[in-house]
Amino acid sequence: MNKKIFRFCFACILVLTLNACSLAGSWLYERLDSYIADYFKDYAEFTKDQNQRIDQIAKDFHDWFTENELTKIRILLAELKEIDLQEPKKKIVAIYKEGELLFERSNDYFEEPIISFTKTLTEDQITQIGEHFEKIRNEREEEREREDKEYKERLLDNYESGFSRIGINLREEQIDTLKIRLNEHFEIREEWSKFQKEWVEDFILLLRENQTPNYDSKMAAYLRSFEDLGDDEFRTKMESNEELTIELLSYVLRTADDRQIKGFKRSLDTYLKSINRILSNRKIN
Repeated sequence: MNKKIFRFCFACILVLTLNACSLAGSWLYERLDSYIADYFKDYAEFTKDQNQRIDQIAKDFHDWFTENELTKIRILLAELKEIDLQEPKKKIVAIYKEGELLFERSNDYFEEPIISFTKTLTEDQITQIGEHFEKIRNEREEEREREDKEYKERLLDNYESGFSRIGINLREEQIDTLKIRLNEHFEIREEWSKFQKEWVEDFILLLRENQTPNYDSKMAAYLRSFEDLGDDEFRTKMESNEELTIELLSYVLRTADDRQIKGFKRSLDTYLKSINRILSNRKIN
């Protein structure tokens, strides 16, 4: 019910699109609206009419994204395939910024239907939504307590698996370099959890005003405030982590050998073919 949902929807689309490497993958993408709708429906016990409305919101978003944004993802992947491997940082920064704009457009699309839907919520449903957020937060905290690896170790694992998904199996010296550079990464999970908890609490309070004048404008402003979550120190750390990510992406591409480059381009070709298949099925050029 907030930008956490928007991030989920956008992440779902990217994962299913980029993993759609066969006809089965395209089939998964075409069922994306069902995955999004099911995610919404977990937040509370909704009525039949509300569930139908959720289904329609998810379907409309899926159609809009396919018709308006999937072609842009295709362009970004094609540009990534032709990246200058000697000086990749400039292009990575440009693609990163385009990705942020794409995410923002998805947020903007969802804003009106989400606000409209929240005006149908009852007090009981709003309470259930608050409890659902708390459940998610508690599960995340419990999972963190059960972790058997240090944070930086798991961060390194994430980088290795991420590069593997784009066809690059890292060499030992690259892994060693990433391990050293990741010491510069700020651990901000506890701060993030704290700021998010505060944001959600105020979000629930605002939901309880869903029948008051000016609710639409107040909720729209509050949803947008999520992007400015945290204090100056927290946001500085986030920006530093983003810059480090760009530096590490640039390093790996700059030091890629022939085998890694072939795997990288082969992987991007697979993703591009999948997107083309999806667009062709929709009769979109």
